[in-house]
Amino acid sequence: MINSYIEDITYGPLTADVTVVDPETRARRKYTVLPHIIEVIGARIGYVITDENEEKLERAARVYDAYRAGLRLLSYSDKSKKQLAAKLRERGFPRDIAEEAAEKLYVVGLITEGEQIERRAHALAYQRLRGRRRIAAELCALGYEREDIDEWFDEKCDIDFAAVCASAIERRGGFPPRTEPDERRRMMSYLFRQGFSGEDIRHALLKLNGME
Repeated sequence: MINSYIEDITYGPLTADVTVVDPETRARRKYTVLPHIIEVIGARIGYVITDENEEKLERAARVYDAYRAGLRLLSYSDKSKKQLAAKLRERGFPRDIAEEAAEKLYVVGLITEGEQIERRAHALAYQRLRGRRRIAAELCALGYEREDIDEWFDEKCDIDFAAVCASAIERRGGFPPRTEPDERRRMMSYLFRQGFSGEDIRHALLKLNGME
């Protein structure tokens, strides 16, 4: 049996098309890949390609297909690496292919998780009136790493959670008076569910009473 060989390699701006020919049947197989795989397998025109290396080319072509699908998904909305990999799997890509494509998009800067965390945290705070704990939990659920979330809160967060808490209290009609203990308990329960700390609530009440 005569091994297949590479008939042509055509480079584009971001990709390379590799044409493999079966010398017995003259059947051609074309793979569109990211160029690094060509260096990995040492491919060149006229190169006799082993089954193992053609499998690497085929896999690289599937990763590139997932990469392109990932680009389309990112054009619609922000996604973490984990979210994007999950979406790619929903579209039929195997887990390893989906995760590798998502990692490549992250490495080239097309998934900017730090910026996404900031945008989503601000939206959750100012639009949904969430506190830090609830925001962190929701960001984790979206696939962002807890370490990255905590780092953003500790080093970059500019959200005034006391002011956000005050807005949440006002949206519920204000904090109930001492003569309504059950309503006060319900309000506190609501604020804790929203992720506010006791300190946030204390400062929010001071703001609402004009004392801060």
